[in-house]
Amino acid sequence: MPSSTSSSDNYYRQVPEKPWGKMLLICLLVTVIGVSGWEWLSRTMQHEAGTYQDHSDAMWAEERRKLDKPDHSIRMVLTGSSRMLWGADLDILEQAFGTRPLQLSLPGTSPAIFVKDIVENTDFDGVIVVGVTPFLFNWIGPGYFGKDALDVYHNQSPSHWVGTRIHRFLSDHLAFLDEAFSLVELVDHYVVVPERAGAKVLNEQGWKLGNAYADRQMDMWAPVEVPGSFDNRQVINFWMPGIRRPIPEDDKLQEMADEAIAFFKPLISTLRARGGEIIFIRMPSSGEYLNKDLKADYRHKVWDKMVDGWQAMAIDSMDYPELSSELDIPEWSHLSRASQDLWSERIATHIKLSFKQYSGHTLEDILKDVKITAKDKGD
Repeated sequence: MPSSTSSSDNYYRQVPEKPWGKMLLICLLVTVIGVSGWEWLSRTMQHEAGTYQDHSDAMWAEERRKLDKPDHSIRMVLTGSSRMLWGADLDILEQAFGTRPLQLSLPGTSPAIFVKDIVENTDFDGVIVVGVTPFLFNWIGPGYFGKDALDVYHNQSPSHWVGTRIHRFLSDHLAFLDEAFSLVELVDHYVVVPERAGAKVLNEQGWKLGNAYADRQMDMWAPVEVPGSFDNRQVINFWMPGIRRPIPEDDKLQEMADEAIAFFKPLISTLRARGGEIIFIRMPSSGEYLNKDLKADYRHKVWDKMVDGWQAMAIDSMDYPELSSELDIPEWSHLSRASQDLWSERIATHIKLSFKQYSGHTLEDILKDVKITAKDKGD
């Protein structure tokens, strides 16, 4: 019985003869020209190689894991939201304190869950500096980025780990790898589209605030520092929906203060019991952010009540012109690059004085891991 098929019935596609080598060379040439042009354009817009704008959750997780190493020498941890992230110059603080702080602040996120994580899940017995941004500080929870950062810290996938390192390597050499320079962001911010009811307002979307460097040192991006510039206005536009939110009623402000006291007080006690300490710092602001804080009377209705309830060291930057009004806060919320240096130098002095007045001991004792018991502190 003959077979129903035969080799003569099979169809073989004939690959046409083409100059494949030349075509590949042309593709490579077009790619190089395209990437070079994109890189040139990004640098003319003051984007820089050597900065890491994406994978912020992975960078946070990498820093957090340092506390899990049994032989770590970390004696100071910075927590808070973006004001502490862009307010602290790690080199200056390291020089002032003799130890390099670990930067664990995260934009758009209350530091509460991170302080809780450090106190309950590590044996850290140094100093935790907590930056307080009015209202945002009191939204205890994962915030905009906290959940993602903790997820990566606990469950980072191999592909995410590899992708982060590839991105970091490429970012060391290419400026266009920037979240604010992606096609979507450029369309959102540069295409003029009439506003329509119910539609997304393009100029109220996120925009580049600054550059990120190794161990999460953050510096404000130079174009944002120019009042009235395109980039300055884009950042301010992004803040406006939050600024327009109604000020909470007095009973809600009292509730916010009470919740923060109840959340942090046991953590303060636990950290002190093993020789550590917490310092709360109300971060400076200007413009409409400051106006809203003053109108809400956050200082007396929330901040003072929290400080009294915690019985902890606290510094209000707004009480000291050298920590607030004398500094440049070009988009109302974050310090300029030069003012970051000044604030870091000055806050270090205030922290040392506050620690001495509050505890009767020098800050150097706790940073050098000299055990101070509750009795020594006068508790």
